[in-house]
Amino acid sequence: MKCKHIFGVLFLTCLLTACAKEEEPPLPYVRVEFSIPLASHPSLMSGMPEKVHQRYDGYNKNGVIIVPNGFDGYEFEAFDATCTHDLATEASSINVDETGFTATCPRCKTVYSIRTGGYATDGKTRLQPYKAVRSNERIYVTN
Repeated sequence: MKCKHIFGVLFLTCLLTACAKEEEPPLPYVRVEFSIPLASHPSLMSGMPEKVHQRYDGYNKNGVIIVPNGFDGYEFEAFDATCTHDLATEASSINVDETGFTATCPRCKTVYSIRTGGYATDGKTRLQPYKAVRSNERIYVTN
């Protein structure tokens, strides 16, 4: 009898975890594909995030925030610089705070933790993540 209960619990657990819904992207899709030379962005090498505008990258042309996330200077994260809190009224560009740990929307005052996945501190939304890879002396950002 115990075997049937254990099997039932395992089956139910597998079923529930297999049906988990994938997280929806916070922004409509826009193609992001650019690279920047590290020599032109010394703040990134010193461990500070930086908002970059390469041509017209990011949703609504708001730019992309590149965040160093390792101690060796080889690991980076990237996020769209568009506030995802209230896209229906206006897609505002957020700014990196001087601490380098958060970015804030000047319009709605939503604060995003850019060192821990780009989630809003109120837990309601997050920034759109992009891939950021260092190769040689460049950082490549794509989606």
